[in-house]
Amino acid sequence: MLRAALAWPVMECWVNEEWEDPMQLNQVVVTRRNPATGEVMAGTYLVDRACLGVKDAYAANFANAKAFRREMLAHLTKSQKLIKIDFNLAAKIVEAGIEYAAQFGFRPHRDYREASILLQDADLDAVDVEIAVGGPEGRPFFVAGPYDNADKIMGQLAQKLSSEEFHYMMPVPADAEFLRADTFDLDDVEYVELPDDAF
Repeated sequence: MLRAALAWPVMECWVNEEWEDPMQLNQVVVTRRNPATGEVMAGTYLVDRACLGVKDAYAANFANAKAFRREMLAHLTKSQKLIKIDFNLAAKIVEAGIEYAAQFGFRPHRDYREASILLQDADLDAVDVEIAVGGPEGRPFFVAGPYDNADKIMGQLAQKLSSEEFHYMMPVPADAEFLRADTFDLDDVEYVELPDDAF
C-alpha cells in the first residue's frame, strides 16, 4: 500500500512551528492523497536534530482528508502548533537529523524504513534552506526522554566523543536535593537536571 501511495500526489506536509531551532524535537507529517478515491496515506517522523535523529516513525492510512485531520492532525496539534511546509523541506528536515545522528552511530527508529517510502521522491537539492543540527556550538545535546535507553546512548556518545564534545540533560528522582543557584557559579554549569515529570 505504501509503494502504491508513493505514486499519489502530495496533499500537505506539516512540522512544529519552532522547527528551525535544532533543540526542538521536530514532528514532521507528510500526506499523500489518492486522486481517484480520496484515500490519504500519512507518514509521521519524530526527529531529534540535536542528537538521536529519527526517534519514532510510522505510517497510517485514512479514508479521506477529513478523517486524517480529525484522527491524526487534531491529536498532534493538541500539544504543539504545526505549520504547513513544502514536501521537499519536510524530507530535508528528516534527512538532516538522520545524517547528523549517523556520525555518532545512531540509526533511525526501526519503523522509519517503512514510513520513509513516502519520502523517496523528494528533491532535497531543491531546498536552499540550511537545516541546523546539534546543540550549542554544534555539539550533540542528548535530552533523555521517558522511552530512551539513557545508559546505552550515553555509552555510545562516550565511545565516539570526549566528555567536552557533547552535552546532555538527564531526569533525576523527584525527591532529589537540588543545589541552590546561589551556592555555585552558573558559568561552570554545562547541563541541567530536570525531575522525571518534566518529560
